[in-house]
Amino acid sequence: MARFAFFVDGSNLFGSLKGMGIEVDDYQTFFTYLFKVAEQQWRFSVGAGQSTITLLQRVYWYQVGSIDSWNLDEAQAQAYLRERFEESKQAKAGYMAMAGKMLSSQGQDAVARKAWSLCFDELRAWYEGKKRTLDGMKRFHHGVQSSTDLIDILEVGHWKVDLFSHACEEKGLDTRLAVDMVALESNYDVAVVVSGDADSIPSIDLMKRRGKHVGAVEFVRGYPPEQKGRGFSSKIKLSADFVARIYEMELVSKKVARKADIENHT
Repeated sequence: MARFAFFVDGSNLFGSLKGMGIEVDDYQTFFTYLFKVAEQQWRFSVGAGQSTITLLQRVYWYQVGSIDSWNLDEAQAQAYLRERFEESKQAKAGYMAMAGKMLSSQGQDAVARKAWSLCFDELRAWYEGKKRTLDGMKRFHHGVQSSTDLIDILEVGHWKVDLFSHACEEKGLDTRLAVDMVALESNYDVAVVVSGDADSIPSIDLMKRRGKHVGAVEFVRGYPPEQKGRGFSSKIKLSADFVARIYEMELVSKKVARKADIENHT
């Protein structure tokens, strides 16, 4: 028997689905379809006959589960952000211009206070929005997890935020995925990777040296035989033993996914 396990970077998966303009309602059906395509490619690549039994053992799905903690009511946090505001001449000039229009009859001190207030309110709104997004993601993860025994969602990634720049960087997710490929090697014979991060390549190479087969998933817009995928790491594709190409319109025609609503996709 050949046991398959999927190692899925959730951010890469959702980015690929969005790039194809499709949405998935039933993720057990979705991964069962991916397994069937991957199994066919694996059989071809290793010359396995139909007498070889295969099993989709598990889907390990890695997601962001935490975000930098900021208490914006604390004086220390406000002082740090105010210092960043004063240092950023271009940003400050923009807020000063807005504040100046709002307080055209008042002095520069009042305009400066208003400019900082406008900036701080935007920082708070952006951060609160990110926290709401993460809460919504966690509710979604819980719904997927509770709907199937096939998928394990591991909330191991972390959002590191730069409040002043409105920037959010994902940390730790791909590293944990790569580590688990090694740590969980007794649970599978064939690993299928859904990731666009080259951090997985050393683990892929190690597992191949240990006798495992490793495949990669490539999401492709349109119908076969289009070959160009979007957002896929060619290095991972070259490191893998086989590539399972998942076509947008085959997902739709087989009712594994549906075209996204235009208003929700823009």
